[in-house]
This record gives sequence, structure tokens and C-alpha cells, in this order.
Amino acid sequence: MRLPIAKYYVLGIFLRYLMLSLGIFAGLLLMVNFMQLVHSGALSGFSFYFLGKSILFMLPNIIGMCLPIAFLLALLLSLGQMSQDGEIIALRAGGYSFFDIFSWVFIASAMLSVFLLYVNNIAGPECLARSADYARIMMQRISRINLKPKTFQKISDWSLYAEDVNSITGEMRGVKLIQRTDKENSSLVMLMNAGSGWYRASGDRGMLVQLYDGQFSQTDSRQPGRLINGSFSAYETVLQFFAEGKKKKQDKRELNSFELYKLAESGSLDDEDSSSFKCEAVSRIVLSFGPLLFFFIGAPLGISLDKRGKSAGFALSLLILFFYYGFTVGSMMLARKNPVFYPWAMWIPTAAGFIAGGTLWKKRLSGK
Repeated sequence: MRLPIAKYYVLGIFLRYLMLSLGIFAGLLLMVNFMQLVHSGALSGFSFYFLGKSILFMLPNIIGMCLPIAFLLALLLSLGQMSQDGEIIALRAGGYSFFDIFSWVFIASAMLSVFLLYVNNIAGPECLARSADYARIMMQRISRINLKPKTFQKISDWSLYAEDVNSITGEMRGVKLIQRTDKENSSLVMLMNAGSGWYRASGDRGMLVQLYDGQFSQTDSRQPGRLINGSFSAYETVLQFFAEGKKKKQDKRELNSFELYKLAESGSLDDEDSSSFKCEAVSRIVLSFGPLLFFFIGAPLGISLDKRGKSAGFALSLLILFFYYGFTVGSMMLARKNPVFYPWAMWIPTAAGFIAGGTLWKKRLSGK
């Protein structure tokens, strides 16, 4: 089917702004996540290959977050430009109805909402889980360690401190090594003080530490009377980058919606976690309708921008986003805290948005 030139023109302007807005928002979120990954790698020398893979698998989740916002901004900016240039009036004078002008933008909004249903509920969480796995592998493959003097460095269950560090030779002075182990009936704290020592990477999973001329003590914070202490001339241990035997905590953001519902209904979670998992699954569906909702609200408002142009479109988009996401987050918190409001309260902001959009379109089409 051949697209009429007027519809092609409107769609072209909209898509140009959509790609620009999506690129900016996605780029900013990617940069934030990139900086967090790099910053969390206080132990340096990790593989940039795994860093790249981790960032790559963040993309579906980032797109899922940015797309509704980018859609609304692109819609209002494109309509602002057309209104400022008098093109909306010219198209209407040429015999095009509002439906003719925006039909393909409406179809685009519906297609993007269907796309987000898949991304938010299936692809995004699964890719986020793979991203977290690659980040973990990246940190496990550390081959070079860069300790800083007079700074506590957290390594698995251990905290390492040194007054002076030679990053080239690995020599340390004034060393403190602390470990805290929490068990069912005890909370043990191991403290080692040494005048000197050295460190180096041991394979790709740990750090070999050797200390000289020091003292050690072990206390139990739940049993203050229990104390073990002594001294040593030499002590050697391997500090694992990740504590063995610790199961990775299940993050609901990394589970697809089917897995969330299955776990929530399995009875293996407490009431608070079960409610949190259910609300997370419903929120993904609710937020997937963002592009379609923003079309119904943004298009009739954008037509009214007249000569105020892009600046008014940008300000209006911020105002709509503030109210919509503010009410949506509030309704999700209400449903999570009180099961009586689950799940219908979570749909109220979206339903109200569609009603408001329908009212705006009715007034626009009736000439009011």
C-alpha cells in the first residue's frame, strides 16, 4: 500500500524526533550504567569484552524505560515544529482530517506498545539477567589489582587496609585485615594487624596476601566474653573475589513476568515479597501502554501549540510525564502496601489518561 505524501511527511518528522530523543535518553542511561560498572570495579584489570557484553544486554531494558518518554517528547516536538511553521493549518486547509494526518503515528504508537509488552515482560528481564551475569564474570576475571593507601578495600567477606602501598611490587605497610562472618548463633569478627606484607592476583578469582610480624584476634559480637587472640611471624591466605557458598540473591527485575507470577503463587515467598513480585509483573504491563496513551493525550494537545512551537512542546511533555509517572508510582506503592488495591489501583492512572485523551480528541474533532 502506497503511503500518501502528507502522511509520509508527518511520519517522517515524527520518526526523526523519535530517533533523536530515544538516542539521547538511551545514551544517558547507558553512560550512567557504564560508570556504575566501572566504579564498582575498584579492583581493576577486568575484561573489556565482558564489560561490552554486559552493556549490550542492558539495551532492551533501557529501551523499555526510554521509549514511552521519547515517544511523547518526539510527538510534541514534531507537532510544535509543524504548528510553528503553519503546516498543520495548511494540511487542514488542503482537505486532510486529523485522522488522515495522524493515522500512521497512531499505528506507530500501537505497534510500539505491543513491542514494549514483549520487551518489558520477557526480553528486558532476561537480557538484564544476562547483563548481570556478564558483569559478575567480568569481575571474577580480574587479573590486576590496584589498592590505594589509607583506604579500606572490600573484597568478598574481607576488608583490607594499608597505610602505604606499592602498586608495582605489591608491598604493603601498616596492614589491617578484617573479616565478619554472620551465622545463625554467632557473628564472628576476625582482625589481623601486621607491620608489613604483600599481595598479588592469584589466578582470576582471588588475591594472595602474605603478612609478617602481626597479631590476630577473633571476637563474637553476640557473645562478648568470647575472645581469641595471638601473634604470628608470617601468615598467608587467598581472599576470594566472591564469597563461595553464597547463592546469588534473586532479583525480581531479572525474572520475566511468567516467572514472577509462578514464584509469587508458589508459597515460597513471604507476603511482602509475594506482593512485590505481583506488583512488578502488573507494572510492566501497565507501563507498556505508554506510547499509545501518550498519543491520545499528546496529539490533541500538540495541535493546540500554534506559534509557541518546540519550547512549549518540550515544557508540556515534562508536565505530562511528571503527573503520569508520579500518579503511577503512587498507585503501585499503594497496591504493594495494601493487597485490597491490587491490581486495579495500578490501572487508574492509565485509565484516567485514556479518558482524558478521549475527551481532548472529542473536543478537537468537534471544533471546540
